[in-house]
Amino acid sequence: MNDLDTRPVAFGYMRVPDPTDHAHLAQLHRQVETYARERGYRLARVLVDTPLAQRSAFVRLVELLQGGEATELVVPTLEHFTKFTSLQVGVIDQLHDLGVTVWEVGD
Repeated sequence: MNDLDTRPVAFGYMRVPDPTDHAHLAQLHRQVETYARERGYRLARVLVDTPLAQRSAFVRLVELLQGGEATELVVPTLEHFTKFTSLQVGVIDQLHDLGVTVWEVGD
């Protein structure tokens, strides 16, 4: 990463049911990375939630976003937040309140 890189910083987030499915995880990561790059964002990191995680990656993501570390968030689909549309809206609203724009690869 170049210190002179002035592109807006983006994070990626995904929730995967099977962390041992490395091919699927790599595919999702590539999708997020490509989406961010094609839109002119610098993807700083991708946080991944798994069923076996001791700490929620989403909670860590919110902490980082509260600290102003990124203004953009790229997800493969909104279902990576939750499968319930009404809850997706609530998550997006929470992130917008932090000044973060959510981008969906599948959009």
